[in-house]
Amino acid sequence: MNVEQFQSFLDAVEPERGATVLSAAPIPGGYSRDTVMAEVRWADGTTEKFVLRGDPPEDMSVFRSDRAAEWAMLQAVKDLPDFRIPTPRYFDATGEYMGCKCIISEAIDSTSMQKFLDSGPDLDKAREDFVAIMASAHNTPLDSIADTIARPTSWRQHIEDVIANYERMLQIIGDTDPVLRYTLKKIRMNLPPEVPMTIVHGDLQPGNFLLSEGTDPYIIDWEFSRIGDPRLDLGYYLQIPMPPHLYHPDPEAFLTSYRALTGLTEEQINPAIAKYFLLLGTSHLMVDIIQGTQDVTDGLHRGVMGTFLMTAYAHFHNLYLDYSLDMPYSEVTA
Repeated sequence: MNVEQFQSFLDAVEPERGATVLSAAPIPGGYSRDTVMAEVRWADGTTEKFVLRGDPPEDMSVFRSDRAAEWAMLQAVKDLPDFRIPTPRYFDATGEYMGCKCIISEAIDSTSMQKFLDSGPDLDKAREDFVAIMASAHNTPLDSIADTIARPTSWRQHIEDVIANYERMLQIIGDTDPVLRYTLKKIRMNLPPEVPMTIVHGDLQPGNFLLSEGTDPYIIDWEFSRIGDPRLDLGYYLQIPMPPHLYHPDPEAFLTSYRALTGLTEEQINPAIAKYFLLLGTSHLMVDIIQGTQDVTDGLHRGVMGTFLMTAYAHFHNLYLDYSLDMPYSEVTA
């Protein structure tokens, strides 16, 4: 994703506007996708900045997701009143121009919420703001989401599909990990109460909230988004290792605010159930981490991600053991 490639793309999709790509430089971001900031001058003299988000080379990639599915979700939520996203502008669906499937969105003059938290704000207020952003996504009526976005046939089938990620992990490593086997057993013993399904972002954390002067926050990085149990987002956030964390200092305050904004009950979401959903909300990542670790073991190149995989495996492995040990033995729900 460079100046020449973006220039060719814009010449093809905006032939009448006379684009000149002034720059295209990589920017730091997540572990899964390559991200580039580009500036364009149009023939009328105006300039715009764009964020280009594409797939890294196969031999450097670990986390698997589908740009077409992400683009479809962006199209489904871009005009919703409940929350804001940077406007998705273009999609190179085949990689013909950009060298990979690539989503091009408007660039927002902003700072991430994670960077804001590092500046030392009032963390109680920051927690309330974070919960409000999370709830705004989870409160989105599903009848406002296009039917092109897949929906689980039932809550129970959806949960079973997520739990099946543990079967996938064990299959990759030949059923040799006792912690994963134990975690799977405890998950099946402690199915939570059903809740209404909502939009699930899949990576809902302060690093994916953009704060911009004079507007509501923006939510970015929708690659793992889907329709499902909203508690997956809560559980996923529990494992984020970057301080200051907005949940762990006072789980009850966090969840009280979340329940008040979403209408869920204490039976449906409490600290124990939040921990349960860490085990489910991170399972899609752990499948890719284990597969990537196996690939490295088999001699396939993963660059610096090879080291990341080993540390990430240990991180999740320890969490899974700790959290599953806390869960009671009980009869499996029919």
